[in-house]
Amino acid sequence: MTLVLPKISKLIFENNGNEIWQHFGDAPYLDNIQITSTTPFIIECAGVNFILTSDKSDPNIGANEYALLTSKKPTRADFNAGKIKVRQWLKHPLFQNKTPKDVVDTWVDNFKFIKENEQANIKGLRPPQLAALYSILAHVQNPEDKAIVVMPTGTGKTETMLATLIANCCDRLLVSVPSDSLRTQISDKFITLGLLKEFGIVEASCLNPIVGIINHGFPNADELKEFILKCNVVVSTMNLLTGFSIEQKAILNDSFSHFFVDEAHHSEADTWKELIEKFKTEKVILFTATPFRNDGKSLQGKVIFSFSLRKAQEQKYYKTINYLPIREYNKKLADEKIVDKAVQQLKADIAAGYNHILMARCMSKKRALEVFEYYKKYPEHKPVVVYTGVAGLNNKIEAIKKGEHSIIVCVNMLGEGFDLPNLKIAAIHDERQSLPVTLQFIGRFTRTSYNELGNASFITNTAYPPIHEELDQLYARNADWNLLLPRFSANATQKEINIKEFLDGFTNLDDSVIPFAQINPALSTIIYKTTVNEWKPAKHYWEELFLSYEHVFSDTNHRDTFVIILGKIERIEWGNFESVQNMKWDIIIVHWDVRPNVNRIFLNTSLKQYSGKDLLEKVFGEGAVSLITGRGVFRIFHNVNRLSLFNVGTRRGIGQDITFQSYFGKGVQDGIKLLEQGTLIKNNIFGVGYKKGEKTSLGCSVKGKIWSYQRGNLDELTKWCKVIGDIVEDETIDPNVVLQHTLAIEKLSQRPLDIMPILIDWNPALYENIENRYELVIDGIIFDFAHVELNLFKPTLDQPLQFSVDTDQFSIRFQINLGINPATNETYYEIVKLTNENCLIQFGGKTESLVQFFQDNVPTIWFADGSQLFGNLYVKLKNQPDVISQDSIITDSWAGVNIEKESQDIEPYIQDSIQYYFIEKIKNDFQVVYDDDGKGEIADIIGINDTGDAIDVHLYHLKYALEGKVSNNIDNFYQVCGQAQKALKWKHKDGREIFTHLFKRNPKKLNGASCSRIIKGSEDDLENLLEQAKWTKTIRYHMYIVQPALSKAKASNDILLLLGNVQHCLATVGNIDLKVYSSQ
Repeated sequence: MTLVLPKISKLIFENNGNEIWQHFGDAPYLDNIQITSTTPFIIECAGVNFILTSDKSDPNIGANEYALLTSKKPTRADFNAGKIKVRQWLKHPLFQNKTPKDVVDTWVDNFKFIKENEQANIKGLRPPQLAALYSILAHVQNPEDKAIVVMPTGTGKTETMLATLIANCCDRLLVSVPSDSLRTQISDKFITLGLLKEFGIVEASCLNPIVGIINHGFPNADELKEFILKCNVVVSTMNLLTGFSIEQKAILNDSFSHFFVDEAHHSEADTWKELIEKFKTEKVILFTATPFRNDGKSLQGKVIFSFSLRKAQEQKYYKTINYLPIREYNKKLADEKIVDKAVQQLKADIAAGYNHILMARCMSKKRALEVFEYYKKYPEHKPVVVYTGVAGLNNKIEAIKKGEHSIIVCVNMLGEGFDLPNLKIAAIHDERQSLPVTLQFIGRFTRTSYNELGNASFITNTAYPPIHEELDQLYARNADWNLLLPRFSANATQKEINIKEFLDGFTNLDDSVIPFAQINPALSTIIYKTTVNEWKPAKHYWEELFLSYEHVFSDTNHRDTFVIILGKIERIEWGNFESVQNMKWDIIIVHWDVRPNVNRIFLNTSLKQYSGKDLLEKVFGEGAVSLITGRGVFRIFHNVNRLSLFNVGTRRGIGQDITFQSYFGKGVQDGIKLLEQGTLIKNNIFGVGYKKGEKTSLGCSVKGKIWSYQRGNLDELTKWCKVIGDIVEDETIDPNVVLQHTLAIEKLSQRPLDIMPILIDWNPALYENIENRYELVIDGIIFDFAHVELNLFKPTLDQPLQFSVDTDQFSIRFQINLGINPATNETYYEIVKLTNENCLIQFGGKTESLVQFFQDNVPTIWFADGSQLFGNLYVKLKNQPDVISQDSIITDSWAGVNIEKESQDIEPYIQDSIQYYFIEKIKNDFQVVYDDDGKGEIADIIGINDTGDAIDVHLYHLKYALEGKVSNNIDNFYQVCGQAQKALKWKHKDGREIFTHLFKRNPKKLNGASCSRIIKGSEDDLENLLEQAKWTKTIRYHMYIVQPALSKAKASNDILLLLGNVQHCLATVGNIDLKVYSSQ
């Protein structure tokens, strides 16, 4: 018989689960074994005796050269039946007793930099491993900061750590990992030195490191210190290390020459960060596959080597990805469809001779158990569910590694650090919203290290992809993940690299108590001009200006930017205590735009009323800077439309009178009038408007300050400054542009009279979230927002404003009351429900009454003249738009159409309806035609074309003619004009939202029957177009009103003005044109 023995490794120390090992040889196997004795139990092979015992203190061990520990007391019957498991060597002639220093001495000059060469069949270090090793060795000679090494999963990060240990002759190394499973894997690698000896990279004469594995804490500092001193390398989890006492953490720093942090994208977590900061920076090397975090935190340190995911794929470290998406909005049905597709792929792979394993990932234990029920239908593949705390977890993990289960349902635990090559099919049941972990997760499935395995397959639901835009690309149907994966990692890394490159020239970052990469100032600036071409940013030139500060720190990149951080001790406001004080922090950022013919200086600061001129004259020279002030700063409002001014400051322009006055609320309009009359001069203005169809906020002062609500890092701030500077000094822009497109805002105590309301819509804040976030519950029935809409209820010119929340089953009415509170003399706004249904709204984990929701999130009401009402805030256009252009009205004969019939309903269609006629009219103009008619519609008809560089979405809003007549009855237009303006909101939502909405509304249902809403094209055609719009392809919107009641030749001025208001709104807020279809 044949017996495979364990690797020849010596257990040097064992206590409380903590172990120290040293490796001396590969696992041997014995052939033609004879049992020569059963007491003690001795076997013989090729003349050599081996004692097998389950007792480490067996007195017979000493009489034998070879001794092995077994899992139970060996007997002849059990041994012959193969029931005896050999656990470890207790004695072997190769065993040596060496100190850690003795081991390191054998490494000196015994490392060979052998590069892999597949053509010549030379095994060695791969290019990324070799490049990373050179970078590390260069860094340790002159370490200025913590080092960051970026190597995608599968490119040999662990072997690079091993190579660094030997090549650098590290005296004593601490390695931290995030999980128990990874601790086991990486400690095994350090014990054996992986492939380094097999490939001849490390000489055979080198002793393997003595490796300690910390599985549990130590009762005191002395025991920890004693344990460490026995080792060359110690491996543990971050959770254990961060739980050490302060004294024990100090011992870690004192005892280790180097500290490797694996999976370092966790390192900004507070507990990790606190431990890492206990170590001197030159000792720390952070290893990660993903050098960025989705929470906005950067890895602190210097990227000394970065191997991109794109390069990894180009050099064939990853195999092709087979992406198999499903689209299902019902989550229970989605689970079932994912399971069916994943198991189908598993069966196909097994039939092709690949020993693949399917891993189904879920976000929680609850979800894992739900999903496991579907996989249990395939007992032939022995499905197993694993999560932290599940009974028999260790045994299940061992069984998985042995290949006893072909289907694994797990929570996050197998994503990071679980290295099983056969995991080749990933069924992602819950969206993963962390790009770093997703890329790592995918990387583990796609490695090319094992030729006997096939390509990786991913199955996921594209109906509910992750929120983050980068991940959304991954979930696009038919997406080429082989192309997308490298690009996303590169993009995300580039954001980190951009700020790191920006900070590279700064020389004193280590001394700053404020991490520069985390500085996120408001985008504001004062602009100066200069003619000099040299500067003196060094601290000694200007520090006398800030002698009153207890803390003054500065740093510069010596090219174009320097930063000053100031700290001043202030007494607290709520008492006079010498022992209780505040440290108030401020910042000054100076950026010099040295482009040819520009030479501008930008100053950003948190200091109130600080112009910075004294500082800039110290830096650039006395008299060398001049502040840009006056009318020119108001050019920043160039091309900002529908500008709502929230603050206008003015001054009188008579003689030496410099009296200032600020206008707020209703007073803003008074200030604007005086500005227009020339009575006042602009001093400062702040407002919100639309630029190129996007919302923006801007403010400026005649004294030169310019600001926005937006924030950015230092790199983004300097780029914003350059753009603003170019606009301010553009002499072709009229400084009075700010007055040309402003809105008038006032508070009302009653509804606007003699103006017809034409539409009501949800508060704009709702559209900042995805539609799926909200659900309506009416009398216990849940409604998706895709099938819910707000409508005005019987609008009039003077009666109280009423509206309804409508679904196919319910219409709940509300009234808006405006008035004056006699107790406070303040205006108020109130929502009252007029019907009896129990109506709730669910969002973000909250449930509240719809009345309260409307009270907190006031709906928007639009009126026929383009004005809007938000609660009791009334907003009007300053300049009334003109009538609609005649060129924008297109006539039709409407042959065979009953213009009193609007909808075609469902199949069989009403063929003399406006909708049926118009669909037939435009059908050949579009690749996809969609019937969206009904509650919750975007438009009655939607036509979609892929025009190469963009997707054009055409929205047609239809309205029947009252009494079936062509007339100048303006009531024919109020509602359809409102629908066109309401559809504008989709322009400001991401591309995915409109298409998700369309998918959820299909099929069209009426009176228990249904038919597809897709009139032209198929669902696949629609989806192929829609997926292109997900964050990559521009969507261009086109708006149409279809009303055969309008006579182009005889239209009244009131109707043309109403249409002109709609056209103006669409153009200024959304950059969308309006066309109207009418009768002759």
